[in-house]
Amino acid sequence: MGQNPPNHQIQLQQKIIHYRSEIAKYETQLKALETELQKEKLRNEYLLDKLHLTETTHIEPYEKKIAQLEQQMLSYEVALEEAERQIQHLKQLKYTEQEEKTVPAVTKAQAFFAYSLLLPETSEEEIIVIGDFVIQNIGNEPLSNLIVCIRSSPKRAGELSGKIATKPLPADSHASDAANETMLEWTFAYEDWKEKIKEGEYWLKPTHMKKLMPNEELRFSHFEMRINQIEDIRSVVVNGFVYCNEIPRGLASLNHIIINL
Repeated sequence: MGQNPPNHQIQLQQKIIHYRSEIAKYETQLKALETELQKEKLRNEYLLDKLHLTETTHIEPYEKKIAQLEQQMLSYEVALEEAERQIQHLKQLKYTEQEEKTVPAVTKAQAFFAYSLLLPETSEEEIIVIGDFVIQNIGNEPLSNLIVCIRSSPKRAGELSGKIATKPLPADSHASDAANETMLEWTFAYEDWKEKIKEGEYWLKPTHMKKLMPNEELRFSHFEMRINQIEDIRSVVVNGFVYCNEIPRGLASLNHIIINL
């Protein structure tokens, strides 16, 4: 938990090793070019001395040789500049890759209700809550094995319904009696879900999503909660919670639903 994926780390390490190798190669080439340049300078000085000694004798061949050497020196200087530029570029790439490798892992999520209320015309009718429960990954690490808990308080005041599978989905089934179940996006997270409903808790998990990637969101869409108007109850509160492997203690939704009766 909280670490970069292994493949990504290996790729970064391979890139850094490659850049180090390239920098070493160019530094060796740079030293060789500097040595050759120094040799050419010495040869040039020698020929200039030779030219001075001979004064007017055989001047033309030496002048041609000096011109050739000056051209050779110019090419070495250009090569040196290019080698230095390559070294600086590779060092910058290496620094960038190291920075990327050391970016801290952030595991963070948020959840909230987006809902509306359908108010009854008489006090004997139910209040209906229609909405979505939205989970967003706002960190830079995947969130795995998500579980949602929607809880009403008091526990006997609300009844949740939605597109929820009530039995385990077959791994590979084309039977007509399983078709509707396999289309559902959520299922109950625990086998004793009926007992948990008696406590006012609906524990759900997505049927097809294993991980919620960074900047992605997951919705328990178009749920309905019918609020029973019981004589001794003055208000009902609906809370939402999200759990996953990376956040085992869970987090509460940013808002909750309050219905005053």
